[in-house]
Amino acid sequence: MFYAGTGVFALWKGGAPERIAVIVLAADFELSHWFLKPFVGRYSGVEWPVFATDTIAFLGLYILSLLTTRYWPIWMAAVQGCVAMSHLTGLRADVIPTVYGNFVVVWSYVLLIILIVATIRHRTRLARDQIDPAWSWHSAGIRAQSESCDDRAPSQYAATSVGNADPR
Repeated sequence: MFYAGTGVFALWKGGAPERIAVIVLAADFELSHWFLKPFVGRYSGVEWPVFATDTIAFLGLYILSLLTTRYWPIWMAAVQGCVAMSHLTGLRADVIPTVYGNFVVVWSYVLLIILIVATIRHRTRLARDQIDPAWSWHSAGIRAQSESCDDRAPSQYAATSVGNADPR
């Protein structure tokens, strides 16, 4: 329920990066459940298909972090990387399957909390600034636009205008 609620909230109120993150997480969640072994043998060794799915989700979030102006995708990518690497604990013969399974699952709650906070912050920036550029190529254009505007202090106008040069 928490997973579905977070996904609906981010799809409804989030910007494009938040929506893409929801799609990545939902695909990872669904594919992981399709690939899990039957309950009896689950997490008794490395779940290779789930490891591959989690690694692909990590790559998706990492690429998102490279393209967006937001900082949270790199945190999500780092957490997803921990999820993927946690599957390698199954290489040890002495790992208790329940502990291995819980170790993998607990990270998903961290991902959802990051996504909730990211969506709330997106809404806050929109309310405050009426704009929240999502992509690095958009923010570069906005930055160039604001730099072309003359935003100097009034005292600087007088010093640089014709006829008001500094007598020194």
